[in-house]
Amino acid sequence: MVTNMIKIYGKNCIYEAIRANAPIKKLFLLDILAKKDKKIIEIAQNNYQYEFVSKDRMNKEFGSSNQGYGAYRDNYFYYEDTDLEKFYDKRRILILDGIEDPHNFGAILRSVDAFGFDLVIIPKNRSVSINETVAHVSTGAIEYTNIMYCNSLFNTVNKLKEMGFWICGTDAKGDTTLDKLDKERKLAVIIGSEGFGMSKTLVNACDYLIRIPMVGHVNSLNASVSTAIVLQSLINNSEKI
Repeated sequence: MVTNMIKIYGKNCIYEAIRANAPIKKLFLLDILAKKDKKIIEIAQNNYQYEFVSKDRMNKEFGSSNQGYGAYRDNYFYYEDTDLEKFYDKRRILILDGIEDPHNFGAILRSVDAFGFDLVIIPKNRSVSINETVAHVSTGAIEYTNIMYCNSLFNTVNKLKEMGFWICGTDAKGDTTLDKLDKERKLAVIIGSEGFGMSKTLVNACDYLIRIPMVGHVNSLNASVSTAIVLQSLINNSEKI
């Protein structure tokens, strides 16, 4: 499913969108790039409608973090929960239970791409959605990540169990460490919200509650950092759809 149009900005985001053949409608380039980045000029001339603009115009259009690169593209494709069966043969799924910070979500997408997870599932309500900030923070990883919106995480978890996935919740008080998980199994990992962790309903639905051993004085990690640690330990080399 695709809806509307979205702005993307930043050098990495733009180059990854180009590499991924994203549906870019128009490129906007800072005027000084005409001399500094010959590659983007060649790409633009051969493939896209584009415009050189002043720094003031770039900042007004795309904000001060644009690095001189911006574009309008069709919004990102995402799956609905009715598409879940398409992932029956996949082995690694990430579920985000109430993540609300778009910076965390963008950073999480970088880890999803880096460590070969096949799908990210987020609820339609009380959760972050795909937006310009998420795309920018992902530095282009969003172009290669499968994302699904679902109506009920609980129902989706039960469906995943029927599909043969083992459900791994994350909790500081969990009784299982990452090295004890059977990595040959199909695993769905749940990361809870920044402030409250996983909902009690999902905690009760888990096959495992995993914890990250820590020895320091601070007993919690940022959601995106925790996600990176867990996903790296369960790295999946299977081909994405």
